[in-house]
Amino acid sequence: MKILCLHGVGSSGAILEAQMANLRRELDPSFELVFVDGPFEHERGPGIPEYQTGPFFSHTEGYSPVHIAQAVDHLKTILEEEGPFDGIFGFSQGAALTLSYFYQEQAADNAPCVKFACLFSTAVPCSPDIETGVAVISKLQTLEYDITDRARRPSRCGLTDTEKEFVEVLQRTVVDAAIHDPLFPWTDMDIYRHGEQDAIPRVLCPALLSQKIQVPTIHVWGRNDYKYMIKMAELARSLCEDSMVKTVLHTGFHDVPKRQPEIKAVLRTIDWAMAQA
Repeated sequence: MKILCLHGVGSSGAILEAQMANLRRELDPSFELVFVDGPFEHERGPGIPEYQTGPFFSHTEGYSPVHIAQAVDHLKTILEEEGPFDGIFGFSQGAALTLSYFYQEQAADNAPCVKFACLFSTAVPCSPDIETGVAVISKLQTLEYDITDRARRPSRCGLTDTEKEFVEVLQRTVVDAAIHDPLFPWTDMDIYRHGEQDAIPRVLCPALLSQKIQVPTIHVWGRNDYKYMIKMAELARSLCEDSMVKTVLHTGFHDVPKRQPEIKAVLRTIDWAMAQA
């Protein structure tokens, strides 16, 4: 069982390997975990302790559709050249990239190169397709809608249900992250009002999907993580078909579970995902 492991932003394959040490010890010996570095050097990411030496990496150079497409293409190259892989273990940005990859492959009617994914503390997933949400973003720009203004009621601006959902998703994830975390990768929320169309991140939400992701996925996050990170993980879960999803909550923060009972719960869901595949 060969598994590709994708780290978070401002981290590395070696750091993720250390983060997953407890989980790895409990895995069946038949599991081969392959840890890779993102292709772009990056500053130290959120939550990476000062004693941890670099270099640090990112899977993306930015979060526009072009940047996400570039990251997805790089992931596809790894899957093809270093595989075959049975699954992906993704953490934070690596988990979000995995969902971007699944979304693109499904939209193109292509079967993904893996059978399942286990996603830890998923960051906000974005689309690699510039056409995703283009009508919604155009409407918001026409209205000069300030997504950071929570006092402005979407229902009073003539927004459709899809447009309202998109605004609400942004507010409870990236807007809150930009307010509370100076290391959040993009903090210019005004880009949704005045930015160039091709530069605007296409945050995925259920209303923008013609079909939810059909790959078996396991979603794992800490009950004590930041609220906006929990909202991102919940958003990621909502993009996936309900019958193909399992959720495991643990007592930690923005991390991989460390306690044995919680690790055992993850292992049981991995067995379930492999059986579904």
